[in-house]
Amino acid sequence: MRCEDFRNHIMKFFDKELNDIEEAQLKQHLKICKNCSDEFNKLKEVIDFVEQDSEIEPPEDFELQVMSRIENEVKIYKNHSENNTFVFDILLISVTLIFVIFFGGLLFEGMKEPINFIQVSRFVADNIKDFIAAAISMGRAILIAVMSVTASIYKTYYFGYIILGILLFVTQGVFFKMVRQSNGGSQ
Repeated sequence: MRCEDFRNHIMKFFDKELNDIEEAQLKQHLKICKNCSDEFNKLKEVIDFVEQDSEIEPPEDFELQVMSRIENEVKIYKNHSENNTFVFDILLISVTLIFVIFFGGLLFEGMKEPINFIQVSRFVADNIKDFIAAAISMGRAILIAVMSVTASIYKTYYFGYIILGILLFVTQGVFFKMVRQSNGGSQ
């Protein structure tokens, strides 16, 4: 068998899906092949780390801290949004005026020379149609790319789950660190 076949056996070994013969073949190959043996040991370390049953206990007043922080954020958001309504209104009025002036000017010019207006309108409509076709084509390409990446992740889902597990632990550690820092270093 090739090393590629044994790599599949390694994953089956950790899933406990190997029969006795396949397991014996894998162990024999691991004694001979340094690359597969290194990969097996690295994967074993990762799986052992992920399977550790160590839970991080949040502080006793964690819920109270989170709720008070949410209340503070809501207050800040409300104050911020109330202060910016005037700016938003001015911005909305400005955009509306620009829109009215631009299209009003186009209509006025169109009344002077209707043939030219029709030609320009047709040119704009064709460009909009081409833009929409290009956007749809690009959207399809993006969807195909996302589906291809998803399929390749599905094919190697073992490694994906391991990476996601590690990212979960890292994210959890960063979250708790941020919570501790925002509370002045108190637990």
